[in-house]
Amino acid sequence: MNGRLIDFLLQRSARERLLLAVLFGLGLPLLIVFAVLLPLKDRKAAALAANTEAVALNIWVQERAAELASLSSAPVEARSDPIGSSAIEESLIRADLRPYVSELGVADGGVIELRFDLVKFTALADWISANSRTWGYDISSFRFEASQESGKVSARLSLAPAS
Repeated sequence: MNGRLIDFLLQRSARERLLLAVLFGLGLPLLIVFAVLLPLKDRKAAALAANTEAVALNIWVQERAAELASLSSAPVEARSDPIGSSAIEESLIRADLRPYVSELGVADGGVIELRFDLVKFTALADWISANSRTWGYDISSFRFEASQESGKVSARLSLAPAS
């Protein structure tokens, strides 16, 4: 092998041997840098970024778990007796939802029926979230239907006295 390489180089002129030396002296290291080392560097940077993201996600999950633990250890509000349809109507007035109520009535067994023909969903959800623990009622049934207007729904709620 060495003999053939020496014969090959002896058959070349000095200029060709110099060019071959430059090719192997500069070309081979550049090939190694661009073909091996730079991709390794990019993979390392990607792995470090993924690790940083995983650590941040882990911290976020731990914070949410601690938040959940503090919420579940908070004292549970005692449910009061059912407040009645007039008190529910007052809470609707305070939430500026009364104009959107198309039906508010009391059925058998103290069940309150509410119907909204067209109401902003977020306002309705905020009202339910803010008041559902103090009503003294359980939501026995509900139905939300999307309307043509963005963010608005028609809704039906049945509130049964809590047991």
